[in-house]
Amino acid sequence: MAYLDLDESYKDIYDVTPGINWERWDNESLFVSRMAYEYIDKHKEYDFISTHNIIDSLAIPSQRNHVLHLHGYPLELNYICKLILDRETNLLADSKVIRSKFQEMGVNKEIKICTNGVDDTIYTYDKNNKKDLDLLFVGRLIPIKGVQYILEALKLLKDKYKMTPKLRIIGKGPYKEELEKMAKDYNIIKQVEFCGLVDEDFLIKSYQSAKACVLPSPAKEGIMSTLLEAASCKTASITTRGTSMEEFALDDKNALLTNKEDPKDICEKIYKILTDDKLRNDIAENAYNTVKEQYTWLQVSKNMIELYKEFINE
Repeated sequence: MAYLDLDESYKDIYDVTPGINWERWDNESLFVSRMAYEYIDKHKEYDFISTHNIIDSLAIPSQRNHVLHLHGYPLELNYICKLILDRETNLLADSKVIRSKFQEMGVNKEIKICTNGVDDTIYTYDKNNKKDLDLLFVGRLIPIKGVQYILEALKLLKDKYKMTPKLRIIGKGPYKEELEKMAKDYNIIKQVEFCGLVDEDFLIKSYQSAKACVLPSPAKEGIMSTLLEAASCKTASITTRGTSMEEFALDDKNALLTNKEDPKDICEKIYKILTDDKLRNDIAENAYNTVKEQYTWLQVSKNMIELYKEFINE
């Protein structure tokens, strides 16, 4: 494995907080891909190269075998991304929704599907772990992740049902201060625990001890790793319909689905999953079985290898 050091003159890129401003990621890709191109061009021992951001593909000499993974989709394609996608031949999307969004934006070539997976030897079910945490959110603290809708749903739960479930938020990002202010304004701050970044052991124990994971992201993503991690720990989830998550989640079967950007609906689904033990346990069991049958990294990596072989032989 090789690590390339970014030139000092480019390090001001990292003065910009990642998360909301996508141009920050594009700037990083532009400068890093210039260095990577020179490295890859000199090292012929690599048979196949994968990139995971559209602009990263600038790092690949045109004669080298490579694949571009599409892990999400923008609201629109900028000029540079359009040029890159016009020359790309090997494309993999994390979900059917991502594929369809790129096709709607004018990408006319074949896009194959390879979903996210989860390491089920790390994210495991612990039957001895008491479900003593009501709700869990895991992810970056940016608006598109939808944490603000969970906080509003907690306020509605308190007003309508006199319920005060505890929510643990794991993750960091530029939206944290706004979320903390929102929790104070809604008078639910005592119910919310902002943990920031945590070690893997704490993360896994949080999944295992949560009654439900709430993941209300409304757009842009594939099947979220957090949804798979929760399922692998046999924890029920509430997530959003009309997104890639529906490729995993079947409503009332292995998840509860809510409308996009709808705190009232999230409120009702939280109430439902916290007050119906049988439903919650059935959903958790079914989600666990779905992961074991289709989404372990062993299964996903086998599929990815076969797709890579197809690309090489084309």
